[in-house]
Amino acid sequence: MDGNGHYWPGQPPALPPAYYATPADPLVSPNYEGWWQRGFALTRQTWKQVLTVQAVAVLPMAAVTLPVSIRLADESARMMAASQADPRRLPDMSGYFEAALPFGALTLLTSLVSVVAMAVCIRLVVLAATGQPVSIAAAFSTGIRRAPAVVGWGLLAGFVYIAAILACFLPIFYVAAALMVLPVVVTLERGSGIGRCFALFNADIGTSVARVATLFGISVGSAFVAGVLGAGFETIAGGTAGVLFSTVFNSITALAISVIVAPLLVAAYADMRSRREPFSTAYLTEPA
Repeated sequence: MDGNGHYWPGQPPALPPAYYATPADPLVSPNYEGWWQRGFALTRQTWKQVLTVQAVAVLPMAAVTLPVSIRLADESARMMAASQADPRRLPDMSGYFEAALPFGALTLLTSLVSVVAMAVCIRLVVLAATGQPVSIAAAFSTGIRRAPAVVGWGLLAGFVYIAAILACFLPIFYVAAALMVLPVVVTLERGSGIGRCFALFNADIGTSVARVATLFGISVGSAFVAGVLGAGFETIAGGTAGVLFSTVFNSITALAISVIVAPLLVAAYADMRSRREPFSTAYLTEPA
């Protein structure tokens, strides 16, 4: 504790001064307000680069998915019309499944591309925090090397989510909260994965829950509002126009939120790690 009652992690002796977390540390914060301020300070430094990376990842995938989405919407409307015309007869669902399968495959591919983009964005935030030039090329070279590990651990995390759901409904919240920093852990720490996330989360439950709950509220809340608005217009407009607007609107919303979430997520990881072990932003200057 410092003179103001704020927590700062202890450091091993004989380290250079930069390795000691201080109130001026760009990532490690003593309280919630400091985390929030640091996250948005990094957002101001990186928003252009993060937005560029996310746009390159999201917009082409949205364009590829759009025709399949339109076909799926048309098949859904056809099935609904058939059910209303003859409620006693099960409508032909073959066309719907033919559209749903490629839609599901493209949705999975989009998720994987988003994971890789997040790894690059994490490196952009770290470059800014460590005082290095915020270069997309430099972040991409590191992020793409870590991408297979991020994707692999992400797929394993999916099985953990399924196990939590099967065990009981409540554990899924704990699992989701602990694994929120998984992309940061895998991107910045070689050989670390799911177990490391739980260790960091449990080091200081109060700190972890405060950060993760806020990120969850921003991500899920914005996605829910965007989904409701997009679905509403899709229902009103109907057909291709409705699907087109919904897809574009959701993509733009995802781009805007990613600009905010990436810096806050890295700062949350830094706070969680500093509560468990000696840590400061200087530790991230080494290659990932």
